[in-house]
Amino acid sequence: MTVNITLPNGRTVNTGTKEGANYFIQDPSGPFEFFSQNLEHLKQVCDRIYQRRNKTPTPQEINEIGLLYTVASQLAENADYDVFAKIPVKEIHVYMEHVMVEIGRMTEANSNWARTGVLTHYHEQMLLEGLIGLAMQRVPIKLAFEMDFFGTLAMFASAPSTVAEDPAETITMIVANVAISTLVYKEDLPSTAKVFAKLESCGMLEQFIRLSVVCPMSSPGVLKCYDQLHACTSFIEKKFTEDQPCGKACREILGKSSLNRHPVVGKLRMIASFTNWIEKRADMPKEMRDGYRYCRKCNKMEHSPEFQRSLQKCSRCKSAWYCSRECQVGDWKAHKPFCRAVTSKASKVMRFNEQSVHDFIKNNYITILEEIVKVSSATGKKKGELLLELDFFDSSKNGRGAPALQTPPKFKIADSKGYFEGSRPNEPDWFYKHIDRKCYEGNVPMFVRGLKDTYNRLTDSHLLVLVRPPDNQGFGVYRMQLQSSTTKNHMFSQQTIDAATKAIEDEDFDPLTSLFGEGSDDTRRLRRALGGPPDEASLDAVRAMLNMNFGGSF
Repeated sequence: MTVNITLPNGRTVNTGTKEGANYFIQDPSGPFEFFSQNLEHLKQVCDRIYQRRNKTPTPQEINEIGLLYTVASQLAENADYDVFAKIPVKEIHVYMEHVMVEIGRMTEANSNWARTGVLTHYHEQMLLEGLIGLAMQRVPIKLAFEMDFFGTLAMFASAPSTVAEDPAETITMIVANVAISTLVYKEDLPSTAKVFAKLESCGMLEQFIRLSVVCPMSSPGVLKCYDQLHACTSFIEKKFTEDQPCGKACREILGKSSLNRHPVVGKLRMIASFTNWIEKRADMPKEMRDGYRYCRKCNKMEHSPEFQRSLQKCSRCKSAWYCSRECQVGDWKAHKPFCRAVTSKASKVMRFNEQSVHDFIKNNYITILEEIVKVSSATGKKKGELLLELDFFDSSKNGRGAPALQTPPKFKIADSKGYFEGSRPNEPDWFYKHIDRKCYEGNVPMFVRGLKDTYNRLTDSHLLVLVRPPDNQGFGVYRMQLQSSTTKNHMFSQQTIDAATKAIEDEDFDPLTSLFGEGSDDTRRLRRALGGPPDEASLDAVRAMLNMNFGGSF
């Protein structure tokens, strides 16, 4: 909507442009009083519409309603940040106060909204949409928290049992813009974690989660908001458990198969996997709560509590473990380039990312196994020479979601040395190689050293994994291993890969059965997924059922 306003000095400005918005705010003819001067008239127009039988606004009323809300939105979206900040706080306060009164009236009086989740009045639609731009400006955000605006918005969002796509999208964009703006106004606004805590305490974060899956596609801003949420691991630990409102909303969505392909669901799965791990971790012995550790130098690893307690961690990076002083000293030359002091928050984020990678591999094990067999057979490479590449960052412009979180998930198995030797033909374009050469050249040396170091420390049980994290900050390199729940055999050993190759290419499932146990859950799962016949234990169960139901002797 184009809004041309004639100022007292005779100049006409278009607030839909940067130049027009800046000039309108800084109009030399007098102080900015646009909101306070127009709100009373707007209230009269809205009251008139509400009170009559036919609530469809006339063309004249549409223009009158649209003027204030459109100008407020356009000033926030188009004016420079420092210019918008020149609007008197009392003017923003008056406008926010009006918005809260109207939202409260819509929540209490509009039975149609509570019944259908649809905004039927033009005035209501314009009011809500106008808040998207304001949610990107410092002063409106500060006032919103001071005035408990999000408590009012949460009550509005929770009134209907279902919400239509348009208002759902608008509400989630408002919340997402606020969360993202904390990264821009770090000195003026609370930290991102504190903002999420404020949104949770008033019920708005729960509604944001619920409404973020209403539209089939998600805006990039909403997905980025979830990426910021992923970084707040302490907050997730406390507020996303099964007994908390946000945790309940998360699990309710994950329980709906119809939403499996939604971009947001992948983000929620990462949160749920982390909280599930935290809950299981609480029941473990303290020395095993971060998983089984092994010596970085000699790869020695034992499951016994005595051995796990005996390992000593690097006092600086707190991520490398050693079985002896000799191993630590002997590894220092290789470890030194990657040893960085980290905060407890950064340590938790790394743990969150590593747990997400582990859960991805566990949940997609058979698909990954099939791809390893396929690539190994095509290239002649052994499993130890291959790498799993995962991308948890959503770089799409249409909100499709991160490749690793799509349904089915996208990943890559490729020759490891193609990432760090020669011209590096397999290198992913994560460091703006074709966009920012300086950035690329600054990141690649650390990338190559980190990947090569981890590659050189692989054992037969490990799978090398390269990961782009959800926030696109750097990269992660992991040595991942899985064990059979029954035989404790390693599920990424070369012996397992060879057995899977026999099953897939020769339909010979005996090697897999001997590795994972006759009749075990792992064996049955692999047989079903790889197209093999049922094992004897499964056939015996079917025979017993047939004999019981039909009195035969099968």
